[in-house]
Amino acid sequence: MTRSRAIHSGRSGVCQRVFTLHGGNLAAFEDTTSRELLLAGPAGTGKTFANLAKIHLFCSLYPGARCLIVRKTRRSLTETALVTWEREVLGPGHPVLARPIDRGHRHAYVFPNGSRVVAGGMDNPDKVLSSDWDLIYVNEATELEKDEWETLGSRLRTMAGPYDQIFGDCNPTTPHHWLYKRTLSSTPLCKRYDTYHWENPRYYDVEKGTWTEAGRRYVIERLGQLTGTRRDRFLKGLWVAASGLVYDYDPLRHRLPPDWRPPDGWVRVWSIDWGKTSPTVLQFWAVDDEGRMYLYREFYRTRFRPDRLANWVRGEVEAGREPLPRAIVCDHDEERKEEFERVAGPDLLLRLADKKDRHKGIEACQSRFDNADDGRPRIFFKENTLAHDPDPVLVESGRPTNTIDELTSYCWDENTIRDEPVAENDHGMDAMRYAERYISSHLAPSPAVPYTSNRSQLYQEDFWS
Repeated sequence: MTRSRAIHSGRSGVCQRVFTLHGGNLAAFEDTTSRELLLAGPAGTGKTFANLAKIHLFCSLYPGARCLIVRKTRRSLTETALVTWEREVLGPGHPVLARPIDRGHRHAYVFPNGSRVVAGGMDNPDKVLSSDWDLIYVNEATELEKDEWETLGSRLRTMAGPYDQIFGDCNPTTPHHWLYKRTLSSTPLCKRYDTYHWENPRYYDVEKGTWTEAGRRYVIERLGQLTGTRRDRFLKGLWVAASGLVYDYDPLRHRLPPDWRPPDGWVRVWSIDWGKTSPTVLQFWAVDDEGRMYLYREFYRTRFRPDRLANWVRGEVEAGREPLPRAIVCDHDEERKEEFERVAGPDLLLRLADKKDRHKGIEACQSRFDNADDGRPRIFFKENTLAHDPDPVLVESGRPTNTIDELTSYCWDENTIRDEPVAENDHGMDAMRYAERYISSHLAPSPAVPYTSNRSQLYQEDFWS
């Protein structure tokens, strides 16, 4: 059984909180001597909570402390770590939250004793690098570049408390990552503490030695559906390199018959990846009431101008073959966008796709290929989606002629340090990612991503194999 401890944060009064931590989370919480440290483990092991609890304790004990919570972008921090910070660590009634400020616009959390916790993103570095800090917590630390981490570390200076420290958390990624390498050797630059699902009391009851209901839903049912590299990282907590196909496409689970058509009432979303000598891809997606995506038709042609594409789709709508879509998302090319809209008219305006975080988009698409709680995936592809004959140029050159062709050949580049797909024959893959980002943001909430008492017992189960 892992060691656990209840931590009382604050000396008395309304600031006092009690945090129960286990295993690696507790060890990192108690480490006040390492200059750098990292909590690493599967999704849902309580890493973020433990790091935020450390900040709460420090600010409560040492008046005038200055602590920074930072992530690659401020927007992503607002929707992740700051939710945990306000709801689970500070909790209702905390004086820090007395002023009703929207989380996305709150720059600092000021404790009654004068301690301040500032939230920021590396997309606006002036706000986070212009001051000195006692503690710096980096959420999802593997998103940062090495020089960003080291620059943050240079802003540490012991002022209010007995120590200063930069610490972060992450899910495992490639073993070639600079941060993982920083934790290796007998005298690492960064001390790493590994965490496991049985260390999160929300998902596992240590005293009873059983999963909680939330743990069964999340770890067994949701994470248990993962495959390949994502299973190794998010469920098992292994630092493994991505290899093989990017998407776990299985015709038996994801393919629909060639005569399938979506019901008339389903929302439609179109997505476009522009091309010149490479294919221009226009995908027609239908979305059911549960947010599942269905690719039922597509245009996949080389040497096809935006104005010609606009004229074609306008004809499809006017002839009643396609209903007007909720949105048409496209790659970032203002000239082609304007050329398309000039011919398509006001009912078929384009919106630029969300391309801010390509890796997040790929992971979101990957999750749709996994089975959901009802045993079905959340993305499907009709057989024979082409709205025209296969492009003869593509046929002659042996390149993919449709999106399913791409799915079965879209693979990771094993020669890169980062998880990057091979950058060729990926036009349908890009269009699919654009559609997914819009649908998850506007039509259906993204699924929560990845969380038992005896470690060896758990790893003997078939579930972990």
